[in-house]
Amino acid sequence: MTGVDSRAPEPVVRARHLQEWLANVRREEDPWRARFFDALPADARTTIEGAARVAWLPVALHVLLADLLLDAFGPARAHAYYRRAFAASLGRPPFDSLVRTGARLIGLTPATFLRWASRGWEGTFRACGSMRGEVLGSNRGRLFYESLPAVCTASDAWLDSAQGSGYGVYDFLGVSGVVRLDKSRRAEGGMHLELEWSA
Repeated sequence: MTGVDSRAPEPVVRARHLQEWLANVRREEDPWRARFFDALPADARTTIEGAARVAWLPVALHVLLADLLLDAFGPARAHAYYRRAFAASLGRPPFDSLVRTGARLIGLTPATFLRWASRGWEGTFRACGSMRGEVLGSNRGRLFYESLPAVCTASDAWLDSAQGSGYGVYDFLGVSGVVRLDKSRRAEGGMHLELEWSA
């Protein structure tokens, strides 16, 4: 007996998130785009493209896309991809309504993002742990990922994508800053981003 509850819900991600990922990669240049799609298993592509946008799909597909992207693009190009893709995603569901609400209530800043990030996570992932932002000062904060499933923490590509997404927040908000990724707690299902920014 391993102590794992076989009744635990499967970690899942919204299909629209994976579909937008494929659409974003289609807009990339060759040979990187071709490398990615050549490596993508046909059954995974069919599952993603054939799902209703609001359907829930196994998070293992999300991890697969991260692993394939790193292999096809290399670390620097993959980082730049996540940076662009996340900045663009902040203008689309599920983030767009959160961004508008946050802007109306308390303004648009990295601190606003840290306060509201968990809502975007909850709209995108289920049974995948949690995300929690913490503002540490006027230009500093942390974003904690906790109780992540093993399929996610086993992938450096998946974990590293968070750093590029953090820079995407800065790009979207028009601020500059540094995002540091700490994976030292990955064995316990955790990681965090350290964010420092200036206007």
